[in-house]
Amino acid sequence: MSGTNDSSSAVVAVSDTELNALLAEINGALPHTFGDFGGALSWAVPWNTQQQITAYNAARYFLDRYAAPGLGVLDHLKGDLALATDPLLDPANALESLIRSPRGQALGQAVQTAMGSVATQVSVDEHALAAVQLVLDPSSIQYPDRNIIADYDFTESRHWGATASTVLGHFERHLHTTGMCSVAMAGLSAYTLLARRASVYLIKDLPDNVRYGGAAWVNLTVAAAAIETVTPGKVLNMTFAQVMLSAENTELFDPDVLGLAQTFALIDWGLVNGLLKEKEDERRTETELNAVRDEFQRQLKERLEASEFLNAKIPTRKEIALAKLKQRFSGNVPFEERLFYNGVHVVMNGGKDDLHSLLDIAMVDSPRHYTWRTEKEHVRYLLPAINAPLDLGVADDFNARFDTAISSLKQGTLFTLKYLISQLPLRDRENLEYGKIDFFQSKIYKLGTGLWGRELTATDPVLTLRVERNGEVTLYSINSKNGIIAQRYDHPGKATEKPDPHKPSLVHAIERFESEVPLIGTVSHSPLPTPKSYSSERTRLIAQTFVNHLDLDNESILQAARGQTTSEQQKARIQAAVDFVLNLIPFKSAISSFIKGDYIDGAMDLFMDVLGFVTAGASIVAKLAQLATRTASVLSKTLRAARIVGTFVISELNPLSAFLAAGHLLGKGVVFVGVKGLRQLKKLRGAGRGTDLLLAMNKQRAPVMVGTFKVGEQSMEGVGVLKDGNWYHYNAKTDRLYGAPIDLRPTIGRLALGGFANKDLARLAVKLSDIAGLSANAQGIFRSADGQRFYIRNIDATGNEAIYWIRNDFTLSGDMTDVVIVDPTTNRVQGSRIRRVAADQWEPISARGGDLPSGAVDVPAGTIVEESASLASQSVHTSTNPLNRHSAFSRERLPNGLWKPVIETVSAKQTAHLPFDWGRMSQVRYSFERTNIHEALSTPALSRLTVSTELLDPRRAGYSPEIATQLAKKDGGAEFMFVMERVQPAAINSGEFNALKIHDPKVDGLPKQANAVAGYWAPQGGYVDVPMHPAWDQPDHLFTPGFSGCSLVVDQMDTTRLRVRHVEGAKELAQYNDLAREEHGLGLSTSMEFHEYGLRVDKNGNADSILTGVAFMKYDRSLRTWTLHFQSSQGAASIMKFSSVKSGWLTQADTLAMVYSDSRVVKVVTRPVPTHTGRTAG
Repeated sequence: MSGTNDSSSAVVAVSDTELNALLAEINGALPHTFGDFGGALSWAVPWNTQQQITAYNAARYFLDRYAAPGLGVLDHLKGDLALATDPLLDPANALESLIRSPRGQALGQAVQTAMGSVATQVSVDEHALAAVQLVLDPSSIQYPDRNIIADYDFTESRHWGATASTVLGHFERHLHTTGMCSVAMAGLSAYTLLARRASVYLIKDLPDNVRYGGAAWVNLTVAAAAIETVTPGKVLNMTFAQVMLSAENTELFDPDVLGLAQTFALIDWGLVNGLLKEKEDERRTETELNAVRDEFQRQLKERLEASEFLNAKIPTRKEIALAKLKQRFSGNVPFEERLFYNGVHVVMNGGKDDLHSLLDIAMVDSPRHYTWRTEKEHVRYLLPAINAPLDLGVADDFNARFDTAISSLKQGTLFTLKYLISQLPLRDRENLEYGKIDFFQSKIYKLGTGLWGRELTATDPVLTLRVERNGEVTLYSINSKNGIIAQRYDHPGKATEKPDPHKPSLVHAIERFESEVPLIGTVSHSPLPTPKSYSSERTRLIAQTFVNHLDLDNESILQAARGQTTSEQQKARIQAAVDFVLNLIPFKSAISSFIKGDYIDGAMDLFMDVLGFVTAGASIVAKLAQLATRTASVLSKTLRAARIVGTFVISELNPLSAFLAAGHLLGKGVVFVGVKGLRQLKKLRGAGRGTDLLLAMNKQRAPVMVGTFKVGEQSMEGVGVLKDGNWYHYNAKTDRLYGAPIDLRPTIGRLALGGFANKDLARLAVKLSDIAGLSANAQGIFRSADGQRFYIRNIDATGNEAIYWIRNDFTLSGDMTDVVIVDPTTNRVQGSRIRRVAADQWEPISARGGDLPSGAVDVPAGTIVEESASLASQSVHTSTNPLNRHSAFSRERLPNGLWKPVIETVSAKQTAHLPFDWGRMSQVRYSFERTNIHEALSTPALSRLTVSTELLDPRRAGYSPEIATQLAKKDGGAEFMFVMERVQPAAINSGEFNALKIHDPKVDGLPKQANAVAGYWAPQGGYVDVPMHPAWDQPDHLFTPGFSGCSLVVDQMDTTRLRVRHVEGAKELAQYNDLAREEHGLGLSTSMEFHEYGLRVDKNGNADSILTGVAFMKYDRSLRTWTLHFQSSQGAASIMKFSSVKSGWLTQADTLAMVYSDSRVVKVVTRPVPTHTGRTAG
């Protein structure tokens, strides 16, 4: 049932004075040490089916041997142990006590031994927890199902419309009756299983009207599931208010995970609401899911409308007349003083009266035959206007507004009743949908003083329904004051009359109330379908009957609202009548008061209303408004405007087939279940992609390697740690190894994730015996026994180990350790400095870049031009610049294969007539996150997303003085570590772009992912020299500012060196063409000139718009060649303001981007950089 609580709202949070503490708790609420109490079952790499069987058998063998027959696993662990508190009062600590008891540790050790897992500080606890889970729920090993736990189906129909506590009670009884535990341990056993599988049932302070299958339940389950995937076990320590407020910050959640959570929640909602039939999740079609989503959104909109309708204000003629008088007469006019008379008795206000106020006259739209007078000199100037006559149209305005208000109240009540009926348990919904219904009103009459006649004095706002179905009669009451539908047992279910025992003149009558059409019962010998209660015609008729019962069209309400006088006595009668109407409307007074800001006792910041909405006070809303949001639909904005929190607007549902297929690809024996399964799978797939995993291992001194291992039947890449001759999985979050030994195959070529290649420096290695008996310190450095020498150990991507002698001036700075290797034969320093990225993993400070990961596929949006073949045969280059069509520029090839060092000039006058045809410009805030720079610089990605270079400007990005100084160095340039940010402008659909940025160690620390590349810097108006063939410790990329008129030119200076110039627009002669011959070396290798990127050309070959460009160079170590890449874009976004601070609960990053509606990539060009192996120019 909907419950019997008479309060008008369920308070779910604290007062405003404690708001900041509440918001801090949301971010700071920490899970228990055991997380979601899944132990080994919650590892990133899960046990397959066979491993789970092995663990279960080991646990079962242990219990059969040591536990009393028939005793549940938690009962055995408790034994004679005295718990500090009642397990039901503090289940988390009670479970921790059991796991860490001697019996719990023995169970964990037995399972760990059977699994052959590595021993760590927590491994016994993890195996004990996994054993408890498997013993309590053995069927999930081979038949996992997101809604079935310990053979108990949480979707069974008796739960529909039930509270979480009711469902929890059923589950506890099931565990006891099936022999899984004793009555005493039933609550703790249920907590243990639900903590990992369905923590939504364990959220604290759940309002009574949050019920399984309702819209509020959908929002709650989605929020809880999303939070759990980020921080397993956190929901167990959160209140309902905290969970719903967390749901407002959806940017914290993986969109795929959030989408899947919404899909699962809506499947269950659709089943409960008769929109779906029972079948496996993977058999749900996209058409089915979209239909459910559309109905959910439709109902959400109607509930929002109901809130607005119920807030409709019943007008009074006084208010209308007073407002119109103030518009008509300026100054300090005594509108309500009774100063006017007509010379005769005037029948107004229901009787004869001599003096009247200007307000009285306006309220009745003074008749033309009245001539008003006054004895008061200070108001005589008003008489001409009053006697004109004074017709302000109050009556017509009042009638129109009154009709609108009453209509709104009716519609709001109708929507509310439909929602309340849809939230009832299934049996009650079936009764109302298929039973025969009679309606009854309770009334009080006062007998007349004569022999007959009586007067109706009161009608009970409660409407009673007598429902007969299958021979059974059930009585229901709809309590209009509190918005509650409940069974009642104090009603005869028929028409009756009886005198009041205390006042014989009063008669209490129960009378039938007729509906629009008779509601007869449905007779069927086969099961009837689950009612679509909200949208069914039967529900509408019941709701309409209730609206009719309220009798909102009663003439007395109209007369009360007319407000015939301003006297105190009459005012009281008006207010009584209006209050009567308000009390008839479910939650009307609570909603209205809240919207006005009149909170009960001034202490209500959150409440859940009868429509299932959690509404926030102004103080919370003000802080939530600071949250960064990428896009906001109209419905989302409506929710925010109505101060409604925690309600998800579902734009599209994730196809289940995509997730299920991804899981099935792993092969038989490995199953990922539910939302956590998707998060687990995604983490697993990305486990080997970032050096952040390795950087987290600074305290681990065991060898680390990136490689592939089997999960099911599929190979996956990840990080392995060598211990006692075996490779083990590594948990970066806990900085611990876990699980049984794995067959890890090294990933050859993943040098960024392993140490440098030892074969390249074999001549510098010393003997392994040089560190025999020595231990490395926390920074991975070994010190000889005499203290005179220092060494490092490096394990490369092939697993080979080597020892190197280092100079004793190594740098220890925070998490960064960098050293220089010494040649043992010459005692001289060799190469540049190298840094420690993980235990026994060392890389050059100038880390090389990487290629786009294999298998990456993208559909280009711009044209892709590969020029390698087309340029090879050219002997003369002739420009296609449409601005110089009548005097085409040409350049000859030199005998050495290079080009004559000259580029085309373009003046500002030639481009002055061209527009920037990029569409509508907007300045918007944006959010950003680090992305894979290798993929972002790939041709497919460049053809799809524009690249911004504004963050290369130290004034925008806030670099340290050292970086800013080097950026300004015109002669010789510099080199930096570069990263890429993915930028998402707010409220711009498909407006993402990438932003190139320098990684500043003094500001940003070490790169968090393996996607930073070392690159040379070619400053605007300057140059940088780069090696033709960079060594392993030199950068293999080159970057430069963006282009909007400039050119990029590459000269080969000699057999070892290239000079890359960023020539400024209109300065081609001074900065390149007119330079001395020796400044060009052997000749021009390649160039990117303005017309090649900066002009949009129409179908007739004419330039019609200015474009902009971005260029970079990359060295291919396998082909031993440089390549120039450039992107030509229309309306590329630019960053105006940048802040490294991410938006949070109480802060909003100061960001601003300039974006254009017609932004797109026009083309991407790949151009070779040819070189000459001789020593002279042609």
